Amino acid sequence: MPTKPQTSLAQHPDWPQANPSDVDTIEDTVRAFFSAISAPSGGKLNRDRLHSLFVPDGRIAVCLPAPPGRVADVLFMTLDGYADRSDAATLKSGFFDRNLANHIERFGVMAHVYSTYESRSQSGDKIPMARGIKSFELLNSANRWYIVQIIWDSERPDNLIPERYLHDGSDSINGKQKDR
Repeated sequence: MPTKPQTSLAQHPDWPQANPSDVDTIEDTVRAFFSAISAPSGGKLNRDRLHSLFVPDGRIAVCLPAPPGRVADVLFMTLDGYADRSDAATLKSGFFDRNLANHIERFGVMAHVYSTYESRSQSGDKIPMARGIKSFELLNSANRWYIVQIIWDSERPDNLIPERYLHDGSDSINGKQKDR
């Protein structure tokens, strides 16, 4: 007999509660993510805040470009797996991700954001060590936004960020210009 599918939010009533200002709008949720994963050298990312931004079964994925003669791939991580990798890296040097621009599309209770980012070892570094685009899939439930999944790819000489993603977009959202 087939089993009834399990839903993420209903199955985890004790999931960490988010600060309402972190999840009030799509933009707030994206900004809170970048803040939660940033930490100075020797510091750790804010795991409680990170968890509170996601649905309980949310995941993080990284695109792995194809080396010569191979195919591109993807690395899937749990939130704790991502945090473990991040904390190991920030022991040696800091990590600060900053959002540059968002392109938002929304339909019903779901939203998609292409968020252009820059990464630095120190928050005051003039030149970023990396740039790219993070693709956020979000869910609006109980008057707040949840991150369902994030996947990203980094800028490289053969993969430059298109000019249109370096500035906020005026994408339509259910025929409106607001994200509420």
